[in-house]
Formats: sequence, C-alpha cells, structure tokens
Amino acid sequence: MIKQLIFLVVCMQIKIIAAQTINDFTVYLENNNQVIFVTTPTWVSITGTLMMYERKNADKEWKCVATFPVTVGRSGLAWDDNTQLEKTISQKIKHEGDGNSPAGIFTLGPVFSYHKIEKLKMPFERVDSNDLCVDDKKSTYYNLLVDADTIKNKDYKSFEYMHRKDDLYEFGIWVNYNTDKIIPGNGSCIFLHVWKNETSPTSGCTAMSKENMLKLIDWLDADKDPVLLQVCEKK
Repeated sequence: MIKQLIFLVVCMQIKIIAAQTINDFTVYLENNNQVIFVTTPTWVSITGTLMMYERKNADKEWKCVATFPVTVGRSGLAWDDNTQLEKTISQKIKHEGDGNSPAGIFTLGPVFSYHKIEKLKMPFERVDSNDLCVDDKKSTYYNLLVDADTIKNKDYKSFEYMHRKDDLYEFGIWVNYNTDKIIPGNGSCIFLHVWKNETSPTSGCTAMSKENMLKLIDWLDADKDPVLLQVCEKK
C-alpha cells in the first residue's frame, strides 16, 4: 500500500512538472500545418529551444523536422495581453521596453534581409539603411516598418534601424505581435533574427545562429499557414 502511494505521488509530481508539448495546443492550431515551437525552461530564462513542426493536414500527426537553441529577451517571456492561450494572472504581461519576448501564438509577417533571397515560399521585404521600425509609443507609426525617406511627419523619437552594423537583422522574420489592432505601449518590433551569440539575450525578439535562421527561412511556406508558438515549458 505504501509503495502504491509513493508511486501515485511520484506520478502526480511528474505530471505537474512535465514540459508542455505541441499536442497541448492542438485546439489552437487547426488551420496551421507549420509551427515554430519555442520553449524556455522558466519565465525568466534567456535561452530556449526552437522546434520546427509540420504536418500534411489537420488529420495527421505533428512531425519535428529540426530543433536548435535560441535566445530570447533579457527579462525572459511575458504573455501577449491578447493571447488566445490560457494564461495565469500571476505571470507577466508584455509591455514596451520591458525586455520580454512575447508568449502566445503569432502569425508571421514577411521574411526580411539586406540581400535578395531566391526561391522563398514566404512574403519578402528587402531592407536597407532607410528602413526603420518605430518603437515610440506616442508615434502614429508605432510598431510599423517605414521607409524614412517617404515620411514627411517624422513624429517618432525612438526607432530601430533595420540595417544594423552588427548584422543581427541580416536575415529575419517579422512576427505579427500587436499588429491586428496596434495598442501603444504593448510592445513593438518583434522579430526572429540572427543572434549575437548563444548566451546574449535580445531586447524582446527571439534569436538564433545565422545557419539556423537560413534553415528556418528556407523551410517556411506561406501556404501552410505557419505560426510562432512561444511559451514557457512549465504551465
């Protein structure tokens, strides 16, 4: 009897601490056949794991085709305030400048690069020194990619150059965070991009090696409705 109780307690503990898998989110992924699944060990971890999942259709099982390390925001993860996922009140909500990468499910915008990329299966935006992403929450261009040469009313005081000297944005993917209905102060300019190194966090993006960034870009297919699913391993 004592052994049975011990076994039951151990099983309950394992269930409590078990890492979340893509199958825990199937109900949210009915229309998606490619998922970039990013998990971090804790809510304050600055490193995590990216898994590339695909399936032929909603009746088939998910298959992981690649996995590799990533870095996230310097403060870890925080929930997208508008996420459809179940979130706990005790966890953080993302805001502008907090250093958190957003947790939730996000559609993807265009792939971007300093270079022309052949044979892409995703929308593409070539960026240069005139392209900016505005992170000034008081600006009418907040969380938008703009060509500075075409803006007459430059009402922004804070922005990111898309053509960086450190080449972290040499290749990247726009994440559609706070884009459907832009809410000033909820966070902006969230990308998947090239990392500085495997231990350096981002300001709120998710980063990886250049080799893995290119692998991811080559794999993505707009016809398969790819999304980014980013969560902490533990609920």
